[in-house]
Amino acid sequence: MHVRKYGIALMALVALSVLVPLTSAQPRLATVDYIQIIDAYYADLDGDGYEDDIKLLVQFSLGTTEPSRIDINIWIELPSGIKYSMRVSVYRAPSDSILNIDCFDMATESGWYTVTMLASIMGTGNGKVYLTDNIVFDPPTGTGPGLPPSVDAYF
Repeated sequence: MHVRKYGIALMALVALSVLVPLTSAQPRLATVDYIQIIDAYYADLDGDGYEDDIKLLVQFSLGTTEPSRIDINIWIELPSGIKYSMRVSVYRAPSDSILNIDCFDMATESGWYTVTMLASIMGTGNGKVYLTDNIVFDPPTGTGPGLPPSVDAYF
């Protein structure tokens, strides 16, 4: 009787030792060095004669990490409280690079602008890392032709 109990217990232990490695969690994202806003300034990026565009430079330093996708959510708050929001998704980002984000016709007020970033970095399996950063800058006064704001992003 005791032999049978020990036999069943031994079979259960063997079965668990085989199943546990098969059901373990998928690998998570390795550590990320950083993603940060390194500069924000105004310029005439669209060639309309008005310096009412915003250039954002977002630096990627991912080390050996190779994320499958990075979603960058950006909010630009004007001095009046008006907020613009955008999302840029980058697939297979270069490890050490600078992402240029051109925001057209958004610098329409004088005063201090606040740019806030939330980056969601997706790795392999179910790994995900969130990074935040912000920068404050002061573009000049004056407005452009009143075109709707738009965004381009490129490396």
